[in-house]
Formats: sequence, C-alpha cells, structure tokens
Amino acid sequence: MVLAFDLDGTISDAALGITSSINYALEKMGHPARDPASLNKYIGPPLQDIFGGLLNTEEAAVVRAAVTFFRERYFSVGYKENVLYPGMMDVIRELKRSGHTLYIATAKRTDIAGAVTDYFGITACFEEVMGCGLKRKKATLLHEIEARDSETPLMMIGDRSQDMIAGKQTGCSCIGVLWGYGTRKELLDASADKLVETPRELASCIEHWR
Repeated sequence: MVLAFDLDGTISDAALGITSSINYALEKMGHPARDPASLNKYIGPPLQDIFGGLLNTEEAAVVRAAVTFFRERYFSVGYKENVLYPGMMDVIRELKRSGHTLYIATAKRTDIAGAVTDYFGITACFEEVMGCGLKRKKATLLHEIEARDSETPLMMIGDRSQDMIAGKQTGCSCIGVLWGYGTRKELLDASADKLVETPRELASCIEHWR
C-alpha cells in the first residue's frame, strides 16, 4: 500500500513551535499575541488561510507579510520545538519494513517539512517529503503520488478535515488519527473511513485493511 502521512498533528506534536511562530508573526504585524491554546485549531490548514482569518483580511500582500514573519521564526527555531508522538517512529519504521511505500503530504513548504523529518531522523523512511507551500493543494500532492504507482492502493493518514477532504478528492481511503488537533466529529464529517486512537492501532489498521 502507498501511505501518505500528514506531518503536524499526525507524526509530531508541533503545537509549541507553530503557535509561538503565529504569535511572533501577529506581533510583527502590530497585533496582540493570542492565547496559545486558542491557536491549536489553526494547526493544519494552509498558512494563507490561517493568517487571512486571524488578521481578518483578504489582502494578499498582508497575508504574505505575515507568512514571511511566521517562517522567519519557524525555520530558525520553531521546527525544533516539535516532538514525535510516542510510538510513531517505531510504527513508521515497521510500516516501511513491511513493504509499504511512505510519503509525507503536508501543507508546509517542502524544505521546512524536510527540515522537520531530518531533525527527527526519519527522512529516509519516506519515498519523498512533499509540501504544499502557498501554491499547491494537498489533493494535488496526492494526485502526484497516485500517478507514480496507480496500481497500488493509496491511503491518506491525517488529523484534520483538510486531510480527509484531500483524500476523498483523490479517491483514496482515509484514516483519521485522534491524537492530533482535529476532533472526532470533524474527521467523521469529512468522511474519514476509519478513526484510530494510537499509533499502534494505526499500524494494525493498515496491516488488516480490507
């Protein structure tokens, strides 16, 4: 099976680095910082959507400036304020050994996502680390992955509705993980085929998928 993993909220807990970098960008833009806990819901969507909402603007130049400030902090220190979920490294390596082909499909920019997987020492487990940045959609990444091996079933694994929606747009199966930033209702409303509560349950679900 070909497995496309979201990154933040699925493989690692990125809350500290992301929320701190959002607040850094808000303050640079002349806005007050927010309670970090209130920003968890913004982990997962594309950065332009996050700052368009937080700054209540559709002005592309304003959003780009905020994204630039976010990346200024995140790429220098924020990506290191990131922790692998317990058991996830073992599961990734186990799935790789079992013959599955693994990809990262994230809303992050590709180079930033690669810095995160390098930091954790797991880049070699993935066929490719693929990011959206500001120009591509996650469904586009999945279509590109599918085109490389159209004979093997593709599965999207993520913690937010955006992951499930992208998977369904591609026509692939979707597993929603409940240890991330999305809710059970959010994932079910987005048509997740299966929900799992732990990385070990995820591995078992994939190996016994029908």
